[in-house]
Amino acid sequence: MRMVLALMIIAACAALPGVGLAQDQPPAPAAPVMRETASLSGRVTDLADQPLAGVAVKVFEEGILVAEVQTEADGTYLMRFPYLPDIDWTVVAWYVPAVPELVPEILVLRESLRSKSVDLWSTCLPRVDLRGEMHYDAKLVDGKTKQEMISQLECFKRQTQ
Repeated sequence: MRMVLALMIIAACAALPGVGLAQDQPPAPAAPVMRETASLSGRVTDLADQPLAGVAVKVFEEGILVAEVQTEADGTYLMRFPYLPDIDWTVVAWYVPAVPELVPEILVLRESLRSKSVDLWSTCLPRVDLRGEMHYDAKLVDGKTKQEMISQLECFKRQTQ
């Protein structure tokens, strides 16, 4: 019975367009996707321009962590990470402070058409075009100061109208 069932499945598959048995040639492999390497560097400070050590700088591609470094004692960082230059994916960097009193910063490096269509990322967020070498100095502040800074931004006023 099992043999008959197996033969029926094989015959049905062979009859389907584009589906064949093992003697058929396999499809040609797709062209390999070539990643490039980007570097993101900068300095992270507080409101008084004092360097912040131990801030986690994380880069996410379509929500998946691709690289992470921590800032040095002088607040500087240098991160290298792979990216796909010709693909419509969102790539963001997060600056996550070591102390809970400070608010994380989000830097948009590339925004996909899909995320733009649903206004996923506020136009108030800073942006740097994703390319081989990028520089961004982040300033991390407390929640109250961050709210004051956002309330003064014209982009925020336009989004709420």
